[in-house]
Amino acid sequence: MKGTVIVVDDSEMIRNIISKALVDEYNVVEASDGRAAIEEVRKYKDTNLLCVLLDLRMPRYDGFVLLEYFKTYNLADKIPVFIISGDDAKETIERAFTYNVVDMLTKPFSPEKIKEAVTRAINSKN
Repeated sequence: MKGTVIVVDDSEMIRNIISKALVDEYNVVEASDGRAAIEEVRKYKDTNLLCVLLDLRMPRYDGFVLLEYFKTYNLADKIPVFIISGDDAKETIERAFTYNVVDMLTKPFSPEKIKEAVTRAINSKN
């Protein structure tokens, strides 16, 4: 059974790029905001959830909603979170790293960079 990777981004185009890069090796689940991501994490956390690729800036429920959820339920040690964001403001990056995130990849990125990021995230929990 393939492990699951959750991709959280409000851009359908970004989710599609990432999904296409990973679908051969992983079960890729998509969410369009932090609230939808929480639902997917709840659904898959007790199975083989390998990591989450998370955009920070999204309408309605941003990525920090999911990071707070991970912190509240102590999930960051079990499920690595890799930030994917176009927001490279120093304050945003500093805030993101107050949570237990693996790393951050700034948009735009290539499918190869995404594959590398997922491999790093998964290896970080071992």
